[in-house]
Amino acid sequence: MTQLASLPREHADDRGARWLFSRSWDRIFITGGALLVAVPILTFYLLRAAGFAISATEDLVTLEVMLLVGGPHVFATYTRTFLQPGFARRERLMFLSALVVIAIVVGSAISSAFFGAEVGGHPPMHFVLTFFFFWAGIHIVHQSSYCAMCYESPADARKRRFTNAVDYLVMLGCLYPVSFFRMSMIGADSSRANPDAWATQIVTDLTGSTAFADDYVFRIGRVAPVLPEWVRSDWFWSGFTVLFLTGLTVFVVKSIRQFKDGTINRPRFTLVAATCAVGMVVPLFPNLDSAFQGFNAWHSFQYLGLVWLWNRRAYERGEVRGSLVKALAAPGAGRRFYLTGLAVTLGLVTVILGVAWLIEVQTAGRFVMFGHDQVPVDPATGRPEYRPGSVLLAYYMCGFALLLVHYLHDGMFFFRKKDLVDVPVG
Repeated sequence: MTQLASLPREHADDRGARWLFSRSWDRIFITGGALLVAVPILTFYLLRAAGFAISATEDLVTLEVMLLVGGPHVFATYTRTFLQPGFARRERLMFLSALVVIAIVVGSAISSAFFGAEVGGHPPMHFVLTFFFFWAGIHIVHQSSYCAMCYESPADARKRRFTNAVDYLVMLGCLYPVSFFRMSMIGADSSRANPDAWATQIVTDLTGSTAFADDYVFRIGRVAPVLPEWVRSDWFWSGFTVLFLTGLTVFVVKSIRQFKDGTINRPRFTLVAATCAVGMVVPLFPNLDSAFQGFNAWHSFQYLGLVWLWNRRAYERGEVRGSLVKALAAPGAGRRFYLTGLAVTLGLVTVILGVAWLIEVQTAGRFVMFGHDQVPVDPATGRPEYRPGSVLLAYYMCGFALLLVHYLHDGMFFFRKKDLVDVPVG
């Protein structure tokens, strides 16, 4: 970012394409990060080939993404919120809502793991993780939609309301055809696929393995989401798939027409197409934790670029408060901005690993660092226990809430187009 910060800002190139900062910068930070999607996925399969257990491999992939881009991208949010003097006074709703999110997440993790709490037969953390998956998907595509919106001029946006809506729907829906397909496989015992589900039968027929179908059930953090019966029905995933494919067909047809008549918005088209392609492919991988970490890697890298640009524009307008944020937002401070986020992340990872070690020691091995490959069963009831690895549990207690607060804050910032466009940068 330090080198790119010296590039001149290009509102449009010689073909009329509209850029957020410049052609080179946008191609690296907005769309180029799509190449990162493969890194966590390849890491997972390489570690598995090297003999690492599934639970350890998932946690190591999570730590890889969290350390390099995930943690710095969450820290970046707070340069616009908690690290800005007077934030709690100016944005009272955002501030108080953040405290509520932190209390819910930490309370759910502790009550689920140490007190055996249940709500409707499920540990509270299962509901938090269910909510997290849907919110994470929406957050990722909301960010991409925000970038797509900023590529349009106000006049273009008014002229192309229908085609713009198609772009947003394609980006929003791309994750869910395969995800809902796999969710429909969740059985009464979440460790096994529902043999009566159409999706289970399809997977079993294609692979010839009921064991593969059991492993292909939708799980995040080794936990199947808590879903109402109608979401797991055959008609829901099949109906959603038909709707998505209809929207995708409209997107392809209108894009071909725009190419032919020379009205295609190339940066926007590239972003929408890349988001859609990644979103359709990622849920196909058997291990969803590593696959979604791939999408998260691109999202985090893209977000670091966005916050740098947000802060740079705010710096030029004299709106940045606090000496730390000013030092991170000043021209030429891109490297300092990233390295500060990396240092904070390293500190948080150190705390998480320390807490994880204490959990393992204090529970006499009931919770082990990277969890059990087989879900432990309560000998008294015969039911699976909520027993994540102590590293994952420590993350839920010490870092997960910060991620959800980041979602909360940016859910509001992504409606503020004025923060990014139509403001000159020197």
